[in-house]
Amino acid sequence: MNPRGIGRPGTGLGREEEAGFVLLSVLGILAVVSAILAGALLQVRSGTALTQARGRIVQLQGIADGITRLIAYDLGVRRAYRLAGLDFPEDGTVVACPLGGSRTAFVSLQDQGRLIDLNRTPRPAMEEAFRLLGVPDRAVLAIAAEIVDYRDADDVPEPTGGAELPQYRGRGLPWGPRNAPFAGVDEIERLPSMTPDIAAILRPVLTVYNEGGRFDLAALVARLRPSHLDGSLRQAGPVPSPRQYFRMSVVVEQAGTRAGRSAIYALGGTRTGTDFLSWQQASVVTTTAALSHRACATVAAALRAGGPE
Repeated sequence: MNPRGIGRPGTGLGREEEAGFVLLSVLGILAVVSAILAGALLQVRSGTALTQARGRIVQLQGIADGITRLIAYDLGVRRAYRLAGLDFPEDGTVVACPLGGSRTAFVSLQDQGRLIDLNRTPRPAMEEAFRLLGVPDRAVLAIAAEIVDYRDADDVPEPTGGAELPQYRGRGLPWGPRNAPFAGVDEIERLPSMTPDIAAILRPVLTVYNEGGRFDLAALVARLRPSHLDGSLRQAGPVPSPRQYFRMSVVVEQAGTRAGRSAIYALGGTRTGTDFLSWQQASVVTTTAALSHRACATVAAALRAGGPE
């Protein structure tokens, strides 16, 4: 699944030949996935309802894994050869793709270079973003300061609201700041001033995979808080993403049964070359207001070509 080894420059392939080669490669990958699924299903079919349910989960998991790898492969090919690809939205929008056989895949792709990085984004930029995204004014300074104190190595609280170990103890918390980079977005829940309501606002806009620390504030506000999109933001030019890390989620549903995959995929950066950084099972995805997308037809066709239903 490593796109770096596919169709390197200098092979003499034309653009149409490259595109055809890419399609054949994708179909071959999906055929392998389908063969694995077929073997798994033959092992678990025994006629009982429980075994049938387990077999369905195995099948749905395999389909979700195949679609996840297809999206990653597509991202790599598009980056290397500038070819047209699936082109799923990269802002976390959930897309609902009918797959046939009463199955639906819910697909979400998020470019981490568009988000606020807990470890790299400067405090003033976080404060401005938090305000515009709806964090109450009384909490903005404290939250931003606590993020900086959590990630920096010193024991000196940030001015206007920071928190080191004594402040955590004063709030009755048995833990203190990591004094090292955030390992994941979930760690914001450890901040003394964090509340469930504020965490719900911030989770969709935070990451630990935007190494440059810059983000497109206007795009975030336009998507999540369009009423706060003022004149200065409208006039600001877009901030380009390095497009190095992507979070993808694929959940496949059939007759009330769900299985899926959540992953972080790297296309460069300092973490690794081109590879999956995380690969976890997932069974829940936000499906409200899920959109259709032209890429769904390509995904469904590739699955049909890869093997039997």
